[in-house]
Amino acid sequence: MSRKKAAPPDPISFRQSLLELLEADPPHEEKILERLEQEQGVGPIYSSILYILTHLTFSEAEARRHWKKIRTHRTRLRKGLRRDVGLRVALLDYFVNLNRELKNPKVIEIAIYERTERSAITDGLTGLYNHAYMLQALRREINRCRRHGLSMSLAMFDLDDFKKLNDTRGHLEGDKVLVKGAALVKETLREIDVAARYGGEEFAVILPDTAKEGAAIVAERIRARIEEHFQRRRGGPKVTASGGVASYPEDAENTEDLIKRADEGLYRSKAEGKNRITLAQPERRRHERLIAEHPVTIEAETLAKEALARNVSRGGLLVSLDREVPVGSHVSVLIRPGSGTPLAMSGEVVRSAASGESGFDVAVRLVGAGFEPMVLLRREK
Repeated sequence: MSRKKAAPPDPISFRQSLLELLEADPPHEEKILERLEQEQGVGPIYSSILYILTHLTFSEAEARRHWKKIRTHRTRLRKGLRRDVGLRVALLDYFVNLNRELKNPKVIEIAIYERTERSAITDGLTGLYNHAYMLQALRREINRCRRHGLSMSLAMFDLDDFKKLNDTRGHLEGDKVLVKGAALVKETLREIDVAARYGGEEFAVILPDTAKEGAAIVAERIRARIEEHFQRRRGGPKVTASGGVASYPEDAENTEDLIKRADEGLYRSKAEGKNRITLAQPERRRHERLIAEHPVTIEAETLAKEALARNVSRGGLLVSLDREVPVGSHVSVLIRPGSGTPLAMSGEVVRSAASGESGFDVAVRLVGAGFEPMVLLRREK
């Protein structure tokens, strides 16, 4: 399915676009506003521009009233001084001497403000939005879709074997790969799509007004661009990416579940050989997954830890731990049901992601396990 026309940007993104316009030399504030007012649904014009210039927060209706008074005050100053003092001086004089909203104003360059504003919502290395902003944007987008009966999608990507890259080529080379990977993701997207560094070597992409079929096309395009770019580099690492795609409301109806469903697709891409995109499956899945908490022991090279297996499928299990286990680690897993014989298996960590404030979800692909884990645990239910 095709993707629809751009939706209105959220307030933070809209402020960023206003910052870029105001930073022009000269800024032409009046022409900027005239053009913006002609646009339909571009966002809260007056409250955004007053926030940028004064850091005061108003409702859009309040900001519009102040704006009319500021323009009138500017005209009076022009007549009294016989020169145009400009929008910003008139605005400052209005809020300091007439309205008195500002008691102790500070003059700051727009460029400095823009860097400060951007740093709060972007990842310092890749320049993509950060994890916190991505969660806010996803909640807003789901709420918008819920109000208007629309659909949207979330794609999650993870660079394959990234730990091995860091170990063999060093973190500096790893950072270069992350920066280039982020750029390739961003270059593939529309202006209204939101690309974020979700954590470590993982990226998340919010696709407004995009059903699952359209999101799958976008995700595959990103995967192919990453593979193609790094295959062309002589002497460079041959980097690939795995991904998962889930959609609202088809696969989930809230933020947490949508992330979980996209994450499951990513986990299956890793388990099935990496360098591929997997769509979230309906809950009536062919490959059964047993959801239950069972005590397990995870043993790795530098780790021996008691944990809980949250679910077990044909070829793997998801474990909750209080520490991260690097992707690619070879582990031993001992599942201990309430009765019966414990089952020991070998596996490889294909996913390790933060969950909550201090926990980690660690996905393990089991080697040669077949159906045995599910059969054993099903008997305990």
